[in-house]
Amino acid sequence: MKKIILIQLLLIVTSCHSQDKEKENNKTTIKPQPTKIETPINPKTMQTYTEEEFTNQDILRYKKNKTEEGYEYIREDGSSVYETVDENIMYRRYITPKGSLFVIHKEYHPNKKLWLKFETFGENGFIKGLRYEYDSKGKLIKVEDWDKPYKFTWEQVKKYIEQDLKLDLLKDKVGVGNNLEYPGYSFPTWSINYIGKYKEDPKRGLIRIMLNGITGELLLVERQLGKGGEGTNVDILYKKKN
Repeated sequence: MKKIILIQLLLIVTSCHSQDKEKENNKTTIKPQPTKIETPINPKTMQTYTEEEFTNQDILRYKKNKTEEGYEYIREDGSSVYETVDENIMYRRYITPKGSLFVIHKEYHPNKKLWLKFETFGENGFIKGLRYEYDSKGKLIKVEDWDKPYKFTWEQVKKYIEQDLKLDLLKDKVGVGNNLEYPGYSFPTWSINYIGKYKEDPKRGLIRIMLNGITGELLLVERQLGKGGEGTNVDILYKKKN
């Protein structure tokens, strides 16, 4: 399968700390709570039922054309489509619109009805926008807004990459991730990864940059030299003081 090559070092983490103050023995303590990304289902603005499914015709076409890796083809509109199935007979479809940085994920129940629908940056990057979940009868049962915790938006991150770092997201194979919580930070963060130089620094390496997901403030810039494991050097080029 032809993929957008991403340098992805960080996994999406699905919880973060908020503050819930409790008094115990006349002392105020802070109890961490998960960030709420689930949003109420509004029948007026959301499609609360879907008839979409991985049809019998889709299954026949898949079985006829599949390889060990799955089935890939190009639609008339130029979108690249990749389909696969797991051992539980759950079909998956990944759609990359022509020229898009994002991939639409669709997963189906064993009865072929649509189960999940969401977008990610590249194939395995951060979830963008709303993530929909349907039951086996097609009823919408959950909606999560993965953009909600990030006041510093993806569009602003993209602008920072293109204007401040002078990088091309595709040509320079830039990986972008986000974390609702990351060790050392109790707020959402963005991560940017690429191989090259950091601005005017002449030395090349694997560059990792972290931004505050609320304010956009630069938190960390580090450069990794080596292929990982023993013998790998990590230089801290910048770190915000606490």
